[in-house]
Amino acid sequence: MLKTIIYYHRAYRKIAGSRKTLVRELLAIALPLSVLMFLSYPTITRWMSLFTQAVLSRYYPSGWIQVIERPFFFGDVSFVAIPGTYPSLSVTVINLAISLALVLFLPRMRKGKNIAIYIFYLAAINLVSSLFFLFFYSYFPYSATRFSELYVITEISMWLFIPFILGMAIVLFPPAIIPKMTVILMTLFYSVVIGTLRYVLFLFIVSKLSVLYMALLYFAFGPLVDFIYVVGIFSFYSNRLAINLQGSIKAWKWSY
Repeated sequence: MLKTIIYYHRAYRKIAGSRKTLVRELLAIALPLSVLMFLSYPTITRWMSLFTQAVLSRYYPSGWIQVIERPFFFGDVSFVAIPGTYPSLSVTVINLAISLALVLFLPRMRKGKNIAIYIFYLAAINLVSSLFFLFFYSYFPYSATRFSELYVITEISMWLFIPFILGMAIVLFPPAIIPKMTVILMTLFYSVVIGTLRYVLFLFIVSKLSVLYMALLYFAFGPLVDFIYVVGIFSFYSNRLAINLQGSIKAWKWSY
């Protein structure tokens, strides 16, 4: 099929704009949103904790789940205090056996290497946790409440840095500041919602199943992997923008 329109090739082209302009735009986009999240985190974490308490209270006796406030920077951070379940010897051995089997077997797989690598990563974390509880059970330094506090503080750090991380990427694009700020605001909203739902699930697991899974939850599914959806949102936005601007000569300039 013959093309009716042939666009300029993307090779040897770059986005127009000076470095000073891009830096000023980055500060204009990211700084206000980071300040907004910094001023809002006491309210957000309070709502987040109350919601988690309301969801989980039905599974525990009255008064077992409480919302605690502690000073953090220039405001208070709220988090849920909840009892945790420590693994029995049989639970520890079962987790150890399954994790060890996966660690030994997965490197031999020839198909689905990308999935195998991720499962290997999960199994390795759980293997280390199982070994710790098998040999150093009494030295485990974290409670479910401490894990809860760490999770919320990590989420706050993510909310403060997302505007700059995402802003440094989309500031290179031609559209006005308002659409870019809208994308970052939508990302922050998504982060708060997903972070709250994940918070409920994590606390349920460490309290009802075992604190053995703390490391697995935090490092494999916790706030540290939030960059996945940040990259996903950026990719979707940049793809739509590239389609809209592919025929625009003014949006680009030649590299030579």
